[in-house]
Amino acid sequence: MNVLVTGGMGQTALPMIELLRGAGHTVGIFDIADANDVCDYEAINRAARGMDAIIHLAVNVADPRDEALSFQTNVYGTYNVLRAAWGNHVRKVLLASSAPVHLPPGCACDPGEDFAYDLTKHLQEAMARHFAQTYAMNVLALRLGHIVDGKTQTDLGGNPLSGLSYCRGGWVCRYDVARAFCMAIEADFAGYHRIDIIGSHQAHDRFDLAAARELIGFACEENFLEH
Repeated sequence: MNVLVTGGMGQTALPMIELLRGAGHTVGIFDIADANDVCDYEAINRAARGMDAIIHLAVNVADPRDEALSFQTNVYGTYNVLRAAWGNHVRKVLLASSAPVHLPPGCACDPGEDFAYDLTKHLQEAMARHFAQTYAMNVLALRLGHIVDGKTQTDLGGNPLSGLSYCRGGWVCRYDVARAFCMAIEADFAGYHRIDIIGSHQAHDRFDLAAARELIGFACEENFLEH
């Protein structure tokens, strides 16, 4: 299968690309670090040609509190990806959504002050659902917890998880994220779906983890029992 990964040079994408290639898929990488911006429709449209699936990971990581950049990248960029997928008859789109922003305010995983950024993540799912329903596309939103590295027990900045309070109880290992997307690529589904991908052992109290098992046969291996 030909798979395009946006945000393909980020830490979340790297183990995913390795697994995809190991499974025999051909992977195209699209990343602003390589002068490819999802806000450039013509660029993403060219990249989508001949693809069977798109994994959309690109998001505003430069400054989540920059509201204009968040809307430009997260909303308009996602619109471009979905539009290009539809125009190029891509069979399925996998969207990296965010589980914490869909929790009621005040929960332990509440991201806090980044209201505009959180809003853009809501809008991504709304667009994905609308495209799927309007154009009979197959779109799966994977609502991810806060991504950390379970192998090194650090966040993506290299800081020990023992000192991390952000989204405690809603973490997910980037290697589990990689497995989830690879299994979703192989899964047979139609229309629009969303599933929660969270590894923390506390996750059962806050998230619906059953849908991931039912739809793609996935469960996280890292559950952060020490935290």
